[in-house]
Amino acid sequence: MGIPPVSPGVMQSNRSLRARLINEHPVVVFSTLAIGLSWTVWMSTFSITTPRSGLGIIGIALGAFGPGVAGAVVTRLRGESVRAWLVTTFEWRRPLRWYGLAIAVPAVGALGVAVVVFSLVGVPDSGSLGQLAPWFLVNLVLATLFTGGNEEFGWRGFALPHLQRRFSALTASVLVGGVWALWHVPMFVYGVYQLSPLLYAVSVVSFAVILTWYYNASDGAVLGAVLLHGTINAAVNVPGRAVGGAAAVPVPYAAILAGVFGIIAILLVARYGPETLSHREAVRPRWTATRLADGSTSGNTSNGRRATEPSD
Repeated sequence: MGIPPVSPGVMQSNRSLRARLINEHPVVVFSTLAIGLSWTVWMSTFSITTPRSGLGIIGIALGAFGPGVAGAVVTRLRGESVRAWLVTTFEWRRPLRWYGLAIAVPAVGALGVAVVVFSLVGVPDSGSLGQLAPWFLVNLVLATLFTGGNEEFGWRGFALPHLQRRFSALTASVLVGGVWALWHVPMFVYGVYQLSPLLYAVSVVSFAVILTWYYNASDGAVLGAVLLHGTINAAVNVPGRAVGGAAAVPVPYAAILAGVFGIIAILLVARYGPETLSHREAVRPRWTATRLADGSTSGNTSNGRRATEPSD
């Protein structure tokens, strides 16, 4: 018995439904694709090797590009210019102080973590701390380019500006942070991360608030967010490593991270307010065009808002 042909009307209806979903809910599509791409790479890799092997580390790095790839794919599916998106994403011209802040803010957070860790375990000698410098620099480069900062092309480069069309900066941060935490699930399943998933999620949402503050305050500096993310990933592990590892600390290391960076996030909300989390307006997409019912598009205003606001 043959399969009946699909009528052109049904096909057209399905295409219209997909186009509407992509146009009105770009962050939902982006999140699904980012998780799908990264999880596929990670689970495929970890099914044939251990996470700590050379191949496993390569797989972890490749999977971390999932959010950026998803941002480019959804941009293209929406009929928009990927080149325009990339130009916006790689716009580096900002006052030097913003790149300094991308390093200084994680350093302050790491200092707070160190105060807590050293008060519990004791202050290591200066020689031990000095020996960590080469390790930190190598980790900083890797975390910025391959295992952290490179995620920002998706999280802040695509998802956050879209969400800030409809939601306040704080709500958008929590939503991005929630997806970001969920995206890391395979790291817990395969034992790459050996810490409380709940405390880790709190830390990630706190990081998301801090990164939103930076992104909006710097007028959408994605490359600065890349540096900030990479510096956080590299710096927060220094205090634990200085005392012989996180296991040497009598309280969960993730709880210290959640507490310190949670305080920083709360202070930013209190200082700037939840609406924009900065002294500037919330940054919205500057590369988009809304597809109208007749198939035409409407462009952006100068600050990145579209003529009609999508659902997310």
